[in-house]
Parts: sequence; C-alpha cells; structure tokens
Amino acid sequence: MRVALVVMPFAAADRPSLGVGLLKAGLERAGIECHSRYLNLAFWRQLGPETYRVLSEGSTLSGLGGEWAFSQAFYGQRFSDWESYEREVLDHPLWGLDQPESRQAIRAAAEAAPEFVDAAFAADDWGRYDLVGFTSTFEQTLPALCLARKIRQHHPRVRIAFGGANFEAEMGRPYIERFEFIDFISTGEADDSFPALCQSLRDFDGGRTDRLEVPPGFLHRRNGEVRETAKNGSFVRLDDLPAPDYGDFFRTAKEVTQGRPADEPGPGRPWLPVEASRGCWWGHKAHCTFCGLNGQTMAFRQKSWRRVVDETVELFEHHGEAPLQFADNILAMGYFEDLLPYWAEHRPEPHKFFEIKANLRRRHVRLLKESGILWVQPGIESLVDGPLELMQKGVTAAQNVALLRWCAELGVEANWNVLFGFPHEELDDYHRNLEMLRRLTHLPAPTACTLIRMDRFSPNFTRWREHGFEAIEPLPVYRHLFPFDEETLSALAYYFQYRHPQLDAAHEVGWKLVELGMEWKDKGDRGENGELAVKPHFQGGYVLVDRRYNFERWALRL
Repeated sequence: MRVALVVMPFAAADRPSLGVGLLKAGLERAGIECHSRYLNLAFWRQLGPETYRVLSEGSTLSGLGGEWAFSQAFYGQRFSDWESYEREVLDHPLWGLDQPESRQAIRAAAEAAPEFVDAAFAADDWGRYDLVGFTSTFEQTLPALCLARKIRQHHPRVRIAFGGANFEAEMGRPYIERFEFIDFISTGEADDSFPALCQSLRDFDGGRTDRLEVPPGFLHRRNGEVRETAKNGSFVRLDDLPAPDYGDFFRTAKEVTQGRPADEPGPGRPWLPVEASRGCWWGHKAHCTFCGLNGQTMAFRQKSWRRVVDETVELFEHHGEAPLQFADNILAMGYFEDLLPYWAEHRPEPHKFFEIKANLRRRHVRLLKESGILWVQPGIESLVDGPLELMQKGVTAAQNVALLRWCAELGVEANWNVLFGFPHEELDDYHRNLEMLRRLTHLPAPTACTLIRMDRFSPNFTRWREHGFEAIEPLPVYRHLFPFDEETLSALAYYFQYRHPQLDAAHEVGWKLVELGMEWKDKGDRGENGELAVKPHFQGGYVLVDRRYNFERWALRL
C-alpha cells in the first residue's frame, strides 16, 4: 500500500500542513508507505512570493480569488470570465474587493493555473500510488479538483480521497455526488479513520467493492451509489497522536528556495505548526455568534503539558528551532500553571504564536512574554460593550483595551479586529467604537475593520432568523466557481451573504471605522502613529508625552 498526500495552492508557503504531517506520521505508524507532496511550494515559486502571499493570506477571501483562478482551469469560461467575475464579485458594494494588488494577483494566478496543473501532474508518477489524498482548507478545493481529475483520467486504478475543513459535515456530499473521480471524502477528524481506511484498502482483495470495510466518518461509493458510514462517536486522545512528520516539506522547501535570497519570506524561513488542544473551551460554554470554527468538534480537548514539551523538542531535533505556530483555537488556561512556567524557565525560545481569550490579567501577559509567546490573536472584535454582548464574547471593552495596552507595554504582538454589522447593533455603538479607536492610535492598529462574515456552523448561520437576519444565501462568488443549482451551492458553501434591516446603515456608518483603521495601520507601518506614555524626565520626576498622530502633540511634567 502506497499513499500520497497532496498539499495544493493556496496553503501558506511558510509552513508545512499540520493535518498532512499528522496523517503521514499516523500512516507510517500503521506500516503504510506515505509521501507528502507540497505542490503549493511549486506554485509559490512560479507566481513569485508576493503574489502568492496575497492569495494565501486571506486578503482575497470574500472573492475566493484563488478558487476562481483554478475554476477557470477546471471549467474554462463556460459560465464565468474575468469581466463577469469582476462585475458581480469584485465590484460588489458589500462583499467586493477593492485592493488593486489583490485583483492583479488573481489574474496572475488564473493565467498561471493551467501550466501549473500540467506541471503538478508531471511532477510525480501518480500511477505508483494506491491512493492519493487531497486536503482542502480555505482556497485549495478547485486546485485539488484540477489535479485529481487529471490523475483519474490517466490512472483510473488510483483511488482519490478528499478531506479537510471544506468537506466537514454536510459540505462533503455535494462534492462526491458531483465529481465522480472522488472515491472517498472524510467529513471530520481523520487521525484514526484515514489510516484505518488505508489498511482496509491494503487488505482488500480487489474483488467486489461492497466487501470493502469503510471506517466511520467517510462518504464513499458502493455499487455506483454514494454511501455514508456512521459518524465517529468519540474523539481521538491527543496524547496518543504521533508528532507530525514534516520531512517532505523541508526537502521540498530546500529545492524551491535554491538560489533565492536567504531572508526572503516563504518556505526558506518556515514556522512549525503544532497543536496543544482542539475545540474551544469558551465556545463550548457560549459560542461566539459569528464563529464558524469547530463545526462538529467544539468539545475542548488538550494535551498534557509534558507531551507538548516533548513534541516541540522532537520537532526541533528534526527540523531545527523554527518559530512555533500553535493551531489551537484558544489557549488552555491550565497551561498558565504548568506549560508556560516551564517554557519561561527552560525554553523561552523560539518565538511562539497562540490564539488566546482577551480576559487575561497583566501577570498572564507577562508570562506569555517570558515563555516566548510573542505573538497572539486575542479575539478582540470591538471596543464597546454592546457589540461584545451581541457576539457573546464573554469580555468587556475595558478588558480588551487593558489587554492591548499590556501587550504593547510588555512586548507581545496582538492581532485584533473590529467587526460591525450585527442586526441588533445600536448605531450609536459605531460612534462609540470610532471614538475609542481614535484615542488608542498610540497602540498597534487593528488588522482589519470589517463587516461581519457569515460562516457555516456559526450561530448566526444555524439560527439566522433568531439572530435578526432576514435572508441568507451563498456569497455571489460561488456562482462563478461551480455551474451548480442554488440548492447545491448552498450545501457546499462555507461563506454566506445576508440581509437585515440595519445592514445599509451599518455599512454606511461602519465605513468610517474602515477608513480610520486603514489610516492608522498605514501610519503604524511607517512608524508614524506616535505614542502616549509616561517617561522619566532628565531633571527628575516624570513627563506625560502625547505624540499620537491624530492629536495635538504635547508633554506635561508630573
């Protein structure tokens, strides 16, 4: 039994795939030969680092630009071309895409996609594998479909499997029904079930397909019909998982970066993805209304702190001490009692990233810094209590501001956002948010100020009428990706557009938040946002200095 696991564009080029690394390690533990093919790195080299970065970092998400580029390679211009896509998607007044660099990147990807698909097919003898598996999160589905179809056309014996976030739960069925070259789709966690499937295929005598034992959690074909095995009733124990195998990524990264600048962002300077937990302990208690993560896996599970330490050490031994990107949706509070103190004392390096909850104390932020967690995403989405209550964030505006101040003070980078457009949001709250933002321009700017997105599995989606929405439907871009009816598009879409009574007013008033956010970010990128701080005075005592770019500058001796 020989398996290939394929990572297609537009997976990030500066890190291996955690899911693929875990599956490869699990297959090899089960005695199955596995090769992981990082074809996304080949496209990174073909497009160039900057163009690929624009497409892989989510800046084209509302227009699914990467998916559209490969839809053109899959379908041609049967139902969409650049003019209609630009008019109906990129120029949409609410869900469009203004940035010229993003539009240029999408066009470049569309032009390069056919050549890339041919090169990806020629890059390996796909007929030597018994099964080829494709993973898809964000914008990887159409690139994967392009290569999978080509493999099936030339190697009909090879089985094709798909898995990843884009096929979770009910989203997987439209794909296996519409694309006959897909044999299996995993609709949930596959740490145990995928190796079990491969073992069944290995032991299968090649006779009648109805005798193949398919483990829980898969859509599959049997006697020409799509079947679904029972869903897994339990989750894998995280401490029992192997450490992810990233060897193929680093071998490929060495090849594609040969002759390129050593300091160039991308596979030559990678992060190491790790997970210490799955699910969300806050979401299990009070699901944030806009959050579509953990569709079927909200239950919080975590590794023992010692296992996290051992796993990171093992990764360092194999790949060197690269920065660690923890894939956890939220940092387990118990780690402040064991894991973080251990890192602070023994291994504060290298640089680590975590998503956290914003209701931390100053001592927690100090421990983050001491343990090497220098970059966090704290889930800050507003600086006003009203919207935070609508979101069910479980924090106050004061806590959000305090965390931003402590992070700036102690040297921890915080990525945060401002979301607006909730149906029951008071319009006065927009002005309160704007005023708060204006007063905080000495701190790092929000990454984005934007209308809320409606994601599948979020409470806003599953209970949209209850939350005040009048209508929902897939984003307009899905009609430019697939030639399917509305029912099918609704079944496979993850992102949705919506209407509610205050939407137009929210968009009009919220644009002031967007403009301030862009101005503030631009000033920060150029080091011109200023400061508001108490500093020692050369004659003794202290001086309060206000150099915020949007305020009159002054200093007051205390």
